[in-house]
Amino acid sequence: KPYSSSSAPSAREVRLHTRRASTRARALARDMADAPRAMQRSLLRACRRLGPDWFPSAPANERLWGNGSYASASELQPRLRQFLPAPLRAHVAATGHKPLVPWLRSSLRRSGRPCRPSGVHHPGGDDSAAAPLASDELLSFLGEQCALAPCASSNEEAGLRVDAVSGFAGGDAAVTKEQYVFAYNLCFTNLGQRRLRVLSRQYDFREGAGAVATQIKSDQPEAAGVVGFTPLLEPGQSFGFGSGVVLRSPKGALTGSFLVMEEPTLEGKDLKMHEYMEQAELYIRHAYYKGLGTEQFYLPLGQLQFDVSVPCVSAR
Repeated sequence: KPYSSSSAPSAREVRLHTRRASTRARALARDMADAPRAMQRSLLRACRRLGPDWFPSAPANERLWGNGSYASASELQPRLRQFLPAPLRAHVAATGHKPLVPWLRSSLRRSGRPCRPSGVHHPGGDDSAAAPLASDELLSFLGEQCALAPCASSNEEAGLRVDAVSGFAGGDAAVTKEQYVFAYNLCFTNLGQRRLRVLSRQYDFREGAGAVATQIKSDQPEAAGVVGFTPLLEPGQSFGFGSGVVLRSPKGALTGSFLVMEEPTLEGKDLKMHEYMEQAELYIRHAYYKGLGTEQFYLPLGQLQFDVSVPCVSAR
C-alpha cells in the first residue's frame, strides 16, 4: 500500500510489510527451485511411456503420397530434422539410428547439469556453453511422440529395415460418407553389405473392428514394386515413399510384407540387358527380376495402426 507524505507508516506497518515481502520472495524461490525438478519428473515419465527401444518418428506427410526418393542412411532424414528439438537433433546426427531413451534418462538424471549430445564437442572444449536438455520444447515433443507411437512401426530382416508411420489426411474432403482417408510413409534402409532390391509387396488393410477392408495379394499385378519403383538399395542407402488408403472406420491397421532379392553381380551382355530392363515397364521389370534366380527373402512390415486422432503434418 502506498503511503502519502502526510501519513507516514508506523513501525508496525513497516515490519508487517517486510515480512509479507519476504514470504512472497521465499515462495517464489521455492517455485523456481521446484520447476526444474518437476520438468525432470515429467520428462522421465514420458521416457517410460515411450519404452527403452524408442526412436523418434516424423509425422506422416500426405504430400509424399505416390512419390519415392533415395537418401543416404548416414544422414538425418530432412523431415525428422524439422521436428527434432536441437539437443536431440545433434545427438541423432552424431550417433545414428539408436534408441534414445537410455541416453535421455541418463542425461536427465544429471541433476540439471548441462547436457551435451554424445560425440558432439563444443569448440574450445567449453562445456558451460552446452544448453540444458530439459525444456518445454522437449516435453512437448515427447508428448507428441507418445501420441504418434501406436501409428509407427519398425522391423528388420536380413540387413534391411523398414520404418513406417501413418496419419489421418484431415480436412473435410478426407471424411465423406463415413470414409476416412489415411496416408502412410515407409522407408527402407540397407544396414548390411549386400545390394538389395525391393521387388513387390503384400498388404492387408483392416477396419477398426478387424474386418478386411482391402488387400494387395502377392500374385496380383498391383503387388509389383512400390509406387512404381523396384528400388535398388546400396549398402548404407535408404529409399522412402508415401501412399494411402480409404477406410470406413476412424481406426484401422495395415500388415504385410515385401519380397526382396539380392542384386546379382553381372558383366558384359548380361549387365547391358540388366541396365536395359531397369527402364522397362513395371510389370515386365518385376517379372525379369523374379526370374534372375538370386537369393530372395521376405521383409515383414510391423503392424501399422491408423487413427483419426493422429493427423498428418506437412511441415513445421
